[in-house]
Amino acid sequence: MINKKDKILGLVYAFTKERRYDLVRDLGVQWIRFNIPFPWTEKMFGAPSARWLTVKESLRPAVDAGLKVMPSIPCLGHWGFDAEKGVTRWHEDWPEFVGEKGTPQFYDNVRATAKFMCEDLGSLAGGLWQCMNEIDITMFRGDYSEEVAAAACRATAEGIKQANPQALCGHNFAGWDDTKHHLGDRLYTNNTPFDYCGVDHYFGSMQEGSVESWPRVINEIYERWHLPVLINEWGYVSNARTCTEAERPAPSDIPEGWMDNCVVNGLFYEAPGGHTPEVAAEYFRRGLEIFAKHPHVLGNFLFAFADAPTCWHCGRPECPAECYWGIVDKNLNPKPAYYAIQKAIAEYYRV
Repeated sequence: MINKKDKILGLVYAFTKERRYDLVRDLGVQWIRFNIPFPWTEKMFGAPSARWLTVKESLRPAVDAGLKVMPSIPCLGHWGFDAEKGVTRWHEDWPEFVGEKGTPQFYDNVRATAKFMCEDLGSLAGGLWQCMNEIDITMFRGDYSEEVAAAACRATAEGIKQANPQALCGHNFAGWDDTKHHLGDRLYTNNTPFDYCGVDHYFGSMQEGSVESWPRVINEIYERWHLPVLINEWGYVSNARTCTEAERPAPSDIPEGWMDNCVVNGLFYEAPGGHTPEVAAEYFRRGLEIFAKHPHVLGNFLFAFADAPTCWHCGRPECPAECYWGIVDKNLNPKPAYYAIQKAIAEYYRV
């Protein structure tokens, strides 16, 4: 059982197939986040997919290394680059046999799927769950309505709770502003199955501001729903040019599924000092201090473990939208941020 008084220290393990859990363990974090897929190929409770079995087995070495896994349940779908077809397209993550989206049958099957996931993973899952990802944006919701996405998200938490009543469940916004209130009310009121409010923010890279912008967000979320706040993703790009507003493309010039950063090959925001490994290191250090001292923070997950070889939006190498978020580089060599995080955890979390 997770003690809510203990700060959760986590890392989004992404952008590499190599399992360098020794680097994660030596960093000082206890948790890693893994995306898990839909489990069946042809029908509900049918043959497990090869991908499900592969992902399940990939969790075992992490647990054996002394880490805890927070599974992230798939969204209704997502936009992403298809390497085989060479195009960015919409991917449905819940197949048709689950039922028509928005029907009682669909929600019942979503609930049953989440229950199966929790039971089948067993001790490989650490008892902390992310129920879908950023359903407040069309990148992960597509054309589905907010109502359908929120109901499906709640159903995943309900299924997990059926399997493990002690599990902690939550969802993560892709940033925070007053446009999120309505969706949050769908998720976090009326006998909510959720135990925390999650939020992602990339101040100084994807949004204006810097790491010092976090306390306002945490306070506003907590004051609205009175649930502890989990920082599901936060980080800083260590290599990118900063573009001017005059360079920002018109919406019609952004291919569907891309980000504006992909089009201009740069970012529109920066923390003081720009996007360098040294600035990223100090950014992480200060963020860990802020989260350690804030009374409403359940914990945080650093984004991300490694630099990505290509952007999952546009498919191009060295695209700043996704390629330079790692605390280690593509060859898994630690950056200055790795050592800054290691030192900050030892200082602020007494690990």
